[in-house]
Amino acid sequence: MAKIPLITIIGVPNTGKSTLFNRLIGAKKALIHSDPGMTRDIFQTSFEINDKEFKIQDSGGFFPGSQVITEEINKRIFKEAKKSGLIIFLFDGKREILGYEKDLFLEIKKINSRILPVINKVDNPEKYSLPNSYYRLKEDFLFISAEHLQGLDELLDSIEATFEDYTPAVKTAEKTKTRISIMGKPNVGKSSIINKILNEDSVIVSSIAGTTRDSVDLEVKREGKTFILVDNAGIRKLKKVKEDTESAAVIRAEKDILYADIIIFVIDASRRIDQNDLLLAHKLLKAAKPVIIAANKWDLVENTDKNKSQTIIEKIRQNFNFFYFAPLIFVSALTGKNIFNLIDKAEEIHNKLHTKIKTPRVNNVIQSILKEQKFLTQSNNVFNPKYITIESYQPFFVNFHTSSEYKLKPFHEKHLKKRIVERFELEGIPVFIKISPNKKK
Repeated sequence: MAKIPLITIIGVPNTGKSTLFNRLIGAKKALIHSDPGMTRDIFQTSFEINDKEFKIQDSGGFFPGSQVITEEINKRIFKEAKKSGLIIFLFDGKREILGYEKDLFLEIKKINSRILPVINKVDNPEKYSLPNSYYRLKEDFLFISAEHLQGLDELLDSIEATFEDYTPAVKTAEKTKTRISIMGKPNVGKSSIINKILNEDSVIVSSIAGTTRDSVDLEVKREGKTFILVDNAGIRKLKKVKEDTESAAVIRAEKDILYADIIIFVIDASRRIDQNDLLLAHKLLKAAKPVIIAANKWDLVENTDKNKSQTIIEKIRQNFNFFYFAPLIFVSALTGKNIFNLIDKAEEIHNKLHTKIKTPRVNNVIQSILKEQKFLTQSNNVFNPKYITIESYQPFFVNFHTSSEYKLKPFHEKHLKKRIVERFELEGIPVFIKISPNKKK
């Protein structure tokens, strides 16, 4: 079996390593932040170039210094550089080269001669001028903008050319394991839900906030299908978290949102929705992930009178009206009510994301929606796109090709998204709209 080549992205902090990593794999897996040193771990995953599989990893930003964590990060970078088949060394093209950055490049080059020096943040290649200090390296640079997808084709060509003798092994069919992350503020019953699914005490359940200190992955097999359930520390505002270890767990849980395929957002139906519920809900919305809302402890509600339970249902829907796409499932971790409906719905969402919709059907269905109701632009014109395509499935982007540039009115855009979810049976999947005006020649 041919060994899959390993590519490592190396550079000092804030050169855009995580952004490039995310662009190449087509997903947001590495954490992106403006503060230096946010990437501490080595993130590794697979991606393909012309049906050839490669492994790629994002490394922590190299720091000069004597702090223990800094030393460990730097040691790990050199260790990974030695075993890599190719190094992508990323520079920030908006500034001069740093002294220790130049030294790092030369040291890495001694360790591994297969190195691609790449200048990032070249947003306008035609007007770009390389800072003079880079010429001292006497290298042939590749110029890209990871954020704006400039020059990535040339970078992929260079990667493939580096491994021109690489012949990948014939792939065997492999079932994708759906990663379902259980999210919610402390004490809404996340661990209890998982325990009910597993029917065993593999996750600690406690009424003390902050018991689950870390994200715990649990493999679950049901009816021949395998899922990965992730139990997370409860997320709440950091200013309310006093203990350092719990603060780290909250940050880890927020970070795990990026890794999830599907998120089950757990709320306590027996209590009012508060700011912490809404804080997390908006984080999930920004993450562009499929979401299922699990209203737990429903056993405490359904024993009350029907008017009160109906009022609670209406309040939940009102508070989370921005989750127009998310199914609301009323569950009880105590009695087991509807617990496995969560897994069944997650599997249904997973299947939808991996089922391609043909372009003619996309156009026929959406055009029929547009005929049923007029959707207005911000300039009060009727929305009338020339044709429609699906740009991506994860996240689900519908691309409307138009004759000119404009935006829909917010209410109309939201309603159109809701109709698309209904007509294509995309329950649980957020829909994003992109309007692409034809470029005038």
